[in-house]
Amino acid sequence: MGENIVEKIAHIHMTEGPSRPLRAGDVVSLRPRHVMTHDNTAAVITKFNAIGATRVFDASQPVFALDHEIQNTSETNLAKYKKIEDFASANGIDFYPAGTGIGHQIMVSHGYVVPGALVVASDSHSNMYGALGALGTPVVRTDAAAIWATGEFWWQIPRSVKVVLAGE
Repeated sequence: MGENIVEKIAHIHMTEGPSRPLRAGDVVSLRPRHVMTHDNTAAVITKFNAIGATRVFDASQPVFALDHEIQNTSETNLAKYKKIEDFASANGIDFYPAGTGIGHQIMVSHGYVVPGALVVASDSHSNMYGALGALGTPVVRTDAAAIWATGEFWWQIPRSVKVVLAGE
């Protein structure tokens, strides 16, 4: 049996190259086109530093879009936002400040998500990228930090279910 769409897209993004068929349960190393983080970027920066990373592997991969606490003008939140913006600036990372829009919509409207791409985010709604023919999946903060540092992450190919709709 051939690969389903998830397996096909994962296959394209395998770090070892498409050398073997993929099946549910396989654990593979993937290189996503982009990794989006939002207000939790400050926590990802902490993880990035904790793993001993000193530079971002590919500055075109991360996208920072602040969209969760845009009305929070406390000193603590503004300091967090400044830390994120400073990190983005120092590393040449695309940065969308608070008030620019919803992170996932930015990813779509600015062309980060395209058909056939693997795009991950440190947010549970990243599955929505499937509406554009992409593979979107959430990652935890540690995985996001690892992607910043190495350009890749491990992922287990999920089980899929075929659904057939009939009738009107």
